[in-house]
Amino acid sequence: MSFAGYAPPRRIILDERKLSTEYVPVKLQHREKQIEETLRVLRPVIKGEKRVVHAVIFDGPAGTGKTAVARKIGEYLAMEARERKRIPPLVVSYVNAQEHRTRYQVLRKIGGDGGLTIPRRGFSADELSWYIFEFFGRNDYNLLVILDEADVLVRQEDGNAVLYTLTRAHELHSEANIGVGLITIFRRYGESSLLIEDAVRSSLAASVLRFEPYTAQQLRDILWNRVLLDKAVRESAVSDDVIDMIASAVGYDPESKRGFGDARMAIKVLYFSALKAESEGREVVLPADVREVISRGVLPAELDEEVFEKLDLHEKLLLLAITRVLMMESSRAYVSIGDVELEYEDICARYDEKPLRHTSVWERVQRLKRMGIIEARVESGITRGRTTQISFVGISRVPLDYLEKLLTTLVEREISSRRALS
Repeated sequence: MSFAGYAPPRRIILDERKLSTEYVPVKLQHREKQIEETLRVLRPVIKGEKRVVHAVIFDGPAGTGKTAVARKIGEYLAMEARERKRIPPLVVSYVNAQEHRTRYQVLRKIGGDGGLTIPRRGFSADELSWYIFEFFGRNDYNLLVILDEADVLVRQEDGNAVLYTLTRAHELHSEANIGVGLITIFRRYGESSLLIEDAVRSSLAASVLRFEPYTAQQLRDILWNRVLLDKAVRESAVSDDVIDMIASAVGYDPESKRGFGDARMAIKVLYFSALKAESEGREVVLPADVREVISRGVLPAELDEEVFEKLDLHEKLLLLAITRVLMMESSRAYVSIGDVELEYEDICARYDEKPLRHTSVWERVQRLKRMGIIEARVESGITRGRTTQISFVGISRVPLDYLEKLLTTLVEREISSRRALS
């Protein structure tokens, strides 16, 4: 029996998907110049020119529209090439370096987006590169790659090799008749560029577009756009006062250089405020709802939920274990890796997941440390010798109960999704 038809209609939120970080709005506001300049740089590739590489860098903090602009351009060009036939054949591939961390994984994603079925192993990265570019050239495709979270990529062992393969494709594969466009998205390009080899940087950084934090007025426009045009929330449920309050709390002030300027954060404040109003049976979001969401520290600047979403399942399980041990040991800032592993094994048993061995746990702890999510330090104990102590570093102000709820939701969602496909 299906209960789908019995679900009561939402009082305020019409479409949760349109309030998520993955959603690309119908209209992108206050980023017209970046869109225009990106299309100008990529025009030769879009028009079908071969044996060229044209690259543009998007640089700016989280929530400033970089990924949305890149994906909007990619969706538009893919439709123009595939459905409307207004431009020559173009493969558009979106690659997130949080999910695809090696040269082989990046190339496999690009090949898959171009229609190739590529096994997880069996090729070397060089062989796979040749296979993909030869296939694209033989089919008269050009390629546009959107490489997101590039700050993460350049810190990986294969980072420079990935960028070199993409920016020098016409040199590495002289027989492949293909043009390549590349949009590379950084949060801190100035810092990350120091990790990029000179030979790669010279090809990569021909055009750097800066995405500044959004002002309060710009966030007002974006929030109303999400209500009126995208129909994410009932128009009657929000007022000018509510939208202004959120925009003012989150908006960036260029003169004082204060404020977040993060559109994703502003949309999440609207989302949580709407949830609070709905949970209390109301049809209107009040300023008091917004005030409580902000004052409770539900969305501090330190927490980027998208980073957590991109972690693999056992990284999420480990973070959940760390969170729960810290909650149990509330008087301590650090907890031992031994206690974390015991809790991690208990959580795995609860979800019927096989826990990783100690070496694999240690590797993931080190990766989470490199990402700046946790702090791991070795201390000498009186009875146990040297042991690793763990705590949160980048998100220390986030309430542990909120973090536990977030991680539990992400873990259960991933496990349910995976089992539904099996």
